[in-house]
Amino acid sequence: MKMIDYDLALEMLDGEKELLDELLQAYIDEENLDEKKLCDLESKDLLEAAKYVHFYKGGARQLAAKDLAQKGQNLEDVLRGKSQGNLHELNMEFIDSYTKTIEEIKSILNS
Repeated sequence: MKMIDYDLALEMLDGEKELLDELLQAYIDEENLDEKKLCDLESKDLLEAAKYVHFYKGGARQLAAKDLAQKGQNLEDVLRGKSQGNLHELNMEFIDSYTKTIEEIKSILNS
């Protein structure tokens, strides 16, 4: 499964490949998603945990990382009380998608 819809991401940037590469690099250079930090935030303040997830979800949307954006939205909705779900399961899905997305970004940048 492709984690980044590269063609869509390019389309959103009017075909500016260099800009997309810069955005991809910036995404992996940002603070890495930290499972422990996420769990700590969830135990203390669900709104702060939602903001933490929102940061990564928002970046994923900008890069057409659809799976990560959707998993982030699902988790954020539960954290904000908009829906119900198993936080542990949603965290694992979000973190797994994030990890795979970062691996794919690195592969794209190295090709």
